[in-house]
Amino acid sequence: MKQRTADIFSDFERINERMEQAWRQVLGPPGSPRFCAPLIEPPADVYETDREVVVVAEIAGIIEEEVEIAVNRRVLVMSGERRPSAAQPGRLYSQMEICYGPFRRELHLPAEVNPGQARAQYSQGVLEIVLPKVTRRTSRQVKIVVR
Repeated sequence: MKQRTADIFSDFERINERMEQAWRQVLGPPGSPRFCAPLIEPPADVYETDREVVVVAEIAGIIEEEVEIAVNRRVLVMSGERRPSAAQPGRLYSQMEICYGPFRRELHLPAEVNPGQARAQYSQGVLEIVLPKVTRRTSRQVKIVVR
């Protein structure tokens, strides 16, 4: 028996409708609060110059004193937590997209750096970390006398 084209489209419409229902059950109606990842990974840029490696990360809404930065060899780790503002009575959200909770970002650096001389600046939600590169000493030629 041949299926008519109209039947195929109506089947497609029913499937599409069911998929939309499933998404609404998981995510809620449009504009409702969404699920956030358990660990926020802020976006970051990493670049180098002749003398430095620079990391720029977007961490808006984080209190400066709560940001932790660690460098181990050629890996930089930023971590902290974005805390929600205190609950305000009478607020009824129609849309909620800003995620709160812990964040952590691990970045592999393109060169060996000296973390003891690092500088960091946090302004308007952007963290910039400047890490001086380790200068390699040129090897000296030393004579070794064998006795």
